[in-house]
Amino acid sequence: MAKPAAEAKPATGAEAAPVAKPAAAAKPVAGSGRAPAAKPVAGSGRAPAAKPAAEVKPAAGTEAASASTASAKTARVLPVRLTQAQAAHRLKRSGLSWKSTGGCVDRTIGQCTSLDTVRRTTVASVIALKRASGCPIVITGGTEVGHAPGRYSHAKGYKLDIQPNSCVNDHIIRHYPFDGIRDDGAPLYRAPNALYARELDHWDILFFDTPTS
Repeated sequence: MAKPAAEAKPATGAEAAPVAKPAAAAKPVAGSGRAPAAKPVAGSGRAPAAKPAAEVKPAAGTEAASASTASAKTARVLPVRLTQAQAAHRLKRSGLSWKSTGGCVDRTIGQCTSLDTVRRTTVASVIALKRASGCPIVITGGTEVGHAPGRYSHAKGYKLDIQPNSCVNDHIIRHYPFDGIRDDGAPLYRAPNALYARELDHWDILFFDTPTS
């Protein structure tokens, strides 16, 4: 009886042939402009969230420059001359008063005491006189008609008349040097920003422009 054929044995090493491994994921070509996909966080199965772009900060000094520009645009321009209402408000607020023989403020009438178109620096200077002297100040002449003309006149807003009293008389004579006699006989006293002329029934004061407001 014929012997059964010997069982064919696999070639040496065939039993241990390893299972083929899957091909490794292709890496992006250098210079392709594409970054490799983000690796998932270990055990989470989710890719990490992308970081937000850094906040762009304004250049140094930008905020200060903007604020300065805004301030310049809103800066208030001070007027050279004031209306009757503006001048009266400033004087009243500082404790000064005024009166006229006609009880009026119309600058076209000589019996009135008007402050219309008076210079801002003139009002500031008479207020400064009150503060420096501590005396009551009553204005009896302003920009109304009837005063002597000239470049630095009542009509131009440079001069005011005030009522004399012992307090203001003493302050002017004691603090400001005598500066001669005017053509009409009025004694003159000169201050750094004003020239006081003592007329019969009032002080005629020329106020020079000053930086006060």
